[in-house]
Amino acid sequence: MFSLGSDSVCDVCLEPFGADLKAPCSISCGHVFCADCLHHITRQTCPLCRVPFDPRSIVKLHVDLDIVKAASAGSGQASETSSAEQEARTLHERIAAVANAGTTEANLRSLISDCKTFLSSQPRNIFQDLRVSLRMIAYLCEVKSTLRSRNQTVDSLTEKLEGSQAEYDELQVRVLELDGARKEAVNARRKTEGEKKEVQATAVQRELELTQKVSEMQNKYIDLLE
Repeated sequence: MFSLGSDSVCDVCLEPFGADLKAPCSISCGHVFCADCLHHITRQTCPLCRVPFDPRSIVKLHVDLDIVKAASAGSGQASETSSAEQEARTLHERIAAVANAGTTEANLRSLISDCKTFLSSQPRNIFQDLRVSLRMIAYLCEVKSTLRSRNQTVDSLTEKLEGSQAEYDELQVRVLELDGARKEAVNARRKTEGEKKEVQATAVQRELELTQKVSEMQNKYIDLLE
């Protein structure tokens, strides 16, 4: 049975069937060629099976090309739908793998990008499950990104705190050293002042002793004069 599709061509000229000279025509053996090729063949035999035919028995097939094109388009749409469903299943499987085994942030962002690219080419009223899953993994990715950023902040603050602690410990050691030096200076000053007072007291004592001896000698000298 002859079936005409959008890709059907004449077996002689290999051009698509159409209207007028390119209209499909059937001969007695059942093969179909365009009217132009049947008009120009020199021997009245089928170009395929070589069975003779009577030109008067040629039957021009009346085909509604718009219906053929619409049917072909419908078939194409069905094929596209099947392909889209297959891609949606693949994306669902990738999302399930992430949920079960986890993945890196880079791979997760790549999956989100693939899902967005696919869904942007589809009507908004289909693949609702995939759209919900996309929102979930997008939220998961945002949480992972926020957590990573906070961890980096915590690490940075911890590093700064450790550096500050080291500086504090060093200052504490320096303060203790300065305090020890201050105490030594105070003790040395006190010792010096004590020694100074002792020297002064000794000097005063000797001065008194000398004064007393001088006075005694004066008194003896006076007694001798008398």
